[in-house]
Amino acid sequence: MDSVSSPHGDPGRVRLRAFEPEHIKELHRWLNDPVSIEMVGRTPLTYEQTVKHVEKKRQNGDLVLAIANEDDQLIGWIFLQHIEYEHGRAGIGILLSPEARGRGYGLSAMRQMVAIGFGQLRLNKIYLTTRGINEQAIGLYKKVGFVVEGQLRKHGYSGGQYYDTYFMGLLASEWSAD
Repeated sequence: MDSVSSPHGDPGRVRLRAFEPEHIKELHRWLNDPVSIEMVGRTPLTYEQTVKHVEKKRQNGDLVLAIANEDDQLIGWIFLQHIEYEHGRAGIGILLSPEARGRGYGLSAMRQMVAIGFGQLRLNKIYLTTRGINEQAIGLYKKVGFVVEGQLRKHGYSGGQYYDTYFMGLLASEWSAD
């Protein structure tokens, strides 16, 4: 896949392309960024753990793509995971480099990946979970069209506090109605 554009705006803002082994070094840096760790609620990963994480996603059949900006620089990764064709659903995840956050790249990348999920993979539903403290991500997901379907109270722990976890989903019929 060379690149993908979305029928829902942001044409050319970012380009989704194959996530290559040489991208793992940058992914390792992004995963260990203090903000990423806090928002996801996990511990830092070694480089070897990052390699195994990517390998496991590929073995599971996840669709893993790199996100490149206007200058074709790698700025993130995005994936559809837990793809269940028999139920027409998949989870979605995204991680941007610290330098790329808050610049509209996430919206463009999410819209493109949702278009792949509903258009090419013919999914009925794409879902995600996010921590209640991650207000920037929640705002992004709502702009794409995701709605909160449920909340687990005090479900995650980070920095000495418990946080809620939100389940969000988007149906193909809702995406088509945009």
